[in-house]
Amino acid sequence: MALSELTSSSVLKAIEEFDQLGRDSFLKKYGFGKARGYVLRKDGRSYDSKAIAGAAHGYLAGHTALRPSEFSGGEATVQRTLESLGFTVVGGDDPNTLPAPGDVLTNEGIGRRFAVGNMGGMRRNTERNFLVLISDPFKGLYQDRWDGKVLHYTGMGPTGDQSLTYAQNRTLAESPKTGISVHLFEALDPLKYTYVGEVELVGAPYQEEQLDNTGQARKVWMFPLELKGEGTIPTLTDAQQRGIEDSQARIARRLSMKELQARAKQAKKQPSTRRTQTSIYVRDAAVAEYARRLAKGVCDLCEKPAPFRNKRKEAYLECHHIIWLGQGGEDTIANTVALCPNCHRKMHVLNEKTDKEKLTKRAAGRE
Repeated sequence: MALSELTSSSVLKAIEEFDQLGRDSFLKKYGFGKARGYVLRKDGRSYDSKAIAGAAHGYLAGHTALRPSEFSGGEATVQRTLESLGFTVVGGDDPNTLPAPGDVLTNEGIGRRFAVGNMGGMRRNTERNFLVLISDPFKGLYQDRWDGKVLHYTGMGPTGDQSLTYAQNRTLAESPKTGISVHLFEALDPLKYTYVGEVELVGAPYQEEQLDNTGQARKVWMFPLELKGEGTIPTLTDAQQRGIEDSQARIARRLSMKELQARAKQAKKQPSTRRTQTSIYVRDAAVAEYARRLAKGVCDLCEKPAPFRNKRKEAYLECHHIIWLGQGGEDTIANTVALCPNCHRKMHVLNEKTDKEKLTKRAAGRE
């Protein structure tokens, strides 16, 4: 299922059906809400662009219509696709209309839509009294994390201890009193930002230790945020999950052994989870990279050299949790080892007691 498969003919057929059924019946048939931002304009009439795109998919041979949850709307997806087919989509830059949850914008689109700057993770518009938050795992080792319906969001300040009175940290901390509207975007793909919705602070900000951008331990402020209204926590596709993990792994590989050790020791015992059809565990990249480096190219189970080297000429070993995350295992140094592909598969097929005991002893005492 891909919007790139749409044709002008399929879109025109969806528009024709829209005209025949009327807006309300058309939206009800395909399960869409009314557009609050982007609309397709044709012959002086306006059409809900995401609903048109979803219905048009059903007019392709051998395909069915897409439901709202099966694709994203917005500037970076629906608007671009429809405009590439020769249609006109408006409303993307209108600062008076909010995007719908699930809409995908570029960084520039966020700036135009909310009239804010295009730098930083916290962007305030004082005239309209709102704050835009960007959660982007592609810019540094991922520190924001979902815990059920609550996002624990890292405050501002890339170096040294963060201050709760600094810039937008204070704005967010005081938001329950001031009533400022807080809007959250999350990057599920590089340079593409999915609008999650309006959020609110549901607990007192608290401090924890993280590394700053120089690799030094420091205290940061964390803000527990929860969706309000019609917001929706985005679900990760397999490709998006792999993309985030690959990005995190590349960042972890650039760290020194000392930085990796510090970062891995600070990792949360319970990893962040995301809901798709099943729970996806967003593992800490530093813990995995640290375990591989400690192994020095030798499998922790069979004690033989890695069977081959990857494209970076590094010994290929895979990260394994002795007690599986799905069984309540911790994402920690003491529960993580590096295995050759054969032993890794063996542990997931057999998971024999003697092998688990050997790996537990091997990982014990590591720091």
